[in-house]
Amino acid sequence: MDFNNEIEDQDNLVTEVEADNSLSIDEFLKELEAKEKALHISPDLSIEIDDSDIDDSNPPEFIRQEIAIEPVKTVEKAAVNPLLHNERKFTELENEISHFKQQVSRLETERTELNETMRRRQTDFDNYKKRIERDRRETYLSQISNLATQMLPVLDNLNRALDFAVHHSEGKSHDFHQFFEGIVLVNQQLNEVMAEMGVQPIAAVGEHFDPHYHEAVAMDASGIYPPNTVTAELLRGYRIGDKVIRAAMVKVSMARPNTPSSPPENDINLFDDLLETD
Repeated sequence: MDFNNEIEDQDNLVTEVEADNSLSIDEFLKELEAKEKALHISPDLSIEIDDSDIDDSNPPEFIRQEIAIEPVKTVEKAAVNPLLHNERKFTELENEISHFKQQVSRLETERTELNETMRRRQTDFDNYKKRIERDRRETYLSQISNLATQMLPVLDNLNRALDFAVHHSEGKSHDFHQFFEGIVLVNQQLNEVMAEMGVQPIAAVGEHFDPHYHEAVAMDASGIYPPNTVTAELLRGYRIGDKVIRAAMVKVSMARPNTPSSPPENDINLFDDLLETD
């Protein structure tokens, strides 16, 4: 029972405090409105505040102590030595120049190597072209030589027939002479075809004997021609350029035997020297 009474007393006390607070606030607002009316303050009233006459730049001592303004600290920059700066720049430039020189040297070396490589390749290519051209020419000459070798017996027989007809054409009929002229034209045409292929006859009679082009099968001791001179052609030879298809079979003049009519001049001089010595 006592506990319930205490709770009721506390509730009554809170109610009284709240009532007193509400009354005090209302009374305060009423007093404030009465003072505003006495001062004639309205919502449109504007209040002007004049500038202060206090010098802010020179405040009183107590204000300075309160504020305690600290001076701004200025950081002094260290003095820069221009010679040291220039020396550093000069060193950097020297390093760059050295680097560029190394690059130039490397590029020059690469250029030299490339030029040498190109020169070797060009030389190899030129040699290859020459070798291909030489092989092609040798192949062509070999084919022409084989063809001419097979045609030469036919040409030899045709020449022999013409030589025989020339020496035995007397007393022959007109038809024979016409036939003979036709054979001559065929022989001439065949020689022209051989010449177009590069096949040329080897000069023989009156030429100095050359074992590369001539094959001596007989000797001539008549003494009409100088020694080692071809006096007659027994079988015509042919060549393609410097390549011999068939050597010419020829007769070669021989030297005339010496007649011992007088001793040689060297022997006479030797005999005179012996007489003077005695």
